[in-house]
This record gives sequence, structure tokens and C-alpha cells, in this order.
Amino acid sequence: MNGDKIVACDVVRYDLRQNIFVADKKFVSVEKCFEIRVNGQPFKKIFCSPEDMEDLVVGLLAQAEKIPAAENISRSEVKFSAEKILNCADKLLGELSTTHGKTNGVHSGILFDGEKILLHREDIGRHNVFDKIFGAAIRQKIFLGDKMIIFSGRCSSEMILKIFRMKIPVVVAKSVPTTHAINLAKNFGITLAGRLTADSFCIYSNPERIVLS
Repeated sequence: MNGDKIVACDVVRYDLRQNIFVADKKFVSVEKCFEIRVNGQPFKKIFCSPEDMEDLVVGLLAQAEKIPAAENISRSEVKFSAEKILNCADKLLGELSTTHGKTNGVHSGILFDGEKILLHREDIGRHNVFDKIFGAAIRQKIFLGDKMIIFSGRCSSEMILKIFRMKIPVVVAKSVPTTHAINLAKNFGITLAGRLTADSFCIYSNPERIVLS
């Protein structure tokens, strides 16, 4: 099930330069509530953007170990070019994030194989972005043990736990991770990077997977 991601909303906008209130219209992100049922029994209610719902449900069920996660058995010792990561991140934070550009109200993430973007998903919830990518990868039978996620938000410890269950070796986030996220990433052998800008990023754990071109 997919639906409208954004709608126009009537607002009253304050203009400092003219010191006036102006009637205006702005786009806002749509939020919907859905209930997931497993074998006819209620499993979970989720609030999300109403698109890529099949991916979201499959990802959530796989995270909860209600369904198998295909052939994602282990992480490989893959290497990613630092320069190519920045080039890919520029697309994520620019041309791909169309909904965010209109509303400034969604998170965005991509699955990257070191050369090309395999998946792109957006949602009002940052957890949902990871679940949608996970679900899409399972449905499309994409092996995740040699892939990377680049994410528009911040990686907390909960996000690292999701990455661990997905068996993804590298995650790069726009914002700065938390201390607990860094510690978990170190313990789980996950390469965690953050503080992403147009020309730099910082690696907080297991840096050996990111190399110079």
C-alpha cells in the first residue's frame, strides 16, 4: 500500500524583514498509523510515511525474527573508497531526498555497494528507513554482508542494533553518533562513521574497511 507522501498545509508565516504575518502554503510530510498482524494476531502498530509498506513490514518482521532474513549470514571484509562514499552521500543529501527538500521532515537512507546505489528509502521515522531498506533487500534477495548504509540522520545504539541484525558491515551517518552507539559498533565489528559533510567524515570504529582511492 502506498499513498501521498506530502500534502500542502495552510500556515501563517512570520516575516522578520517586514515584521508581518503572511498567509502561505507549505508542504508537510504525511504520517499514517498501520497495524501489522501475524497469523491474524496483532503484532505491532507503526507510524510511518505511507510508501514502500511491503518493505517496511518485511524489515520489521525480519528484525523481530518472525521471518528469516534470506541469505544474510555474515559480514565480509569489504573495502570502500572514502571518496566514493562522499560522492554517494552527496546524492543522498541532494537529488535523491526530494521529499526532505520539500518538507524538511523525513529521514533518508541508501544501500551502497561501493560503486552504485542499490536502494533508496525515505520515512518520517529513522528506524523505519532502516527497516524499509532491510525489507527491500530481503524481497529483492540482495546480500547485505558486503554493503553499506548511508543515512541522513544520527546513529544511536538502537540503530547499531538494527545494523547488527542486518549483517551490514559499514554505516555512515550525517550526524554525530552517541557514545553507546560507538561502543556497540566496536564490539560488534561494525564500521561506524558520522559527522558527514560535503568533503569529510569521521570514522568512530573499525576504520579498516574505508580506504583511500
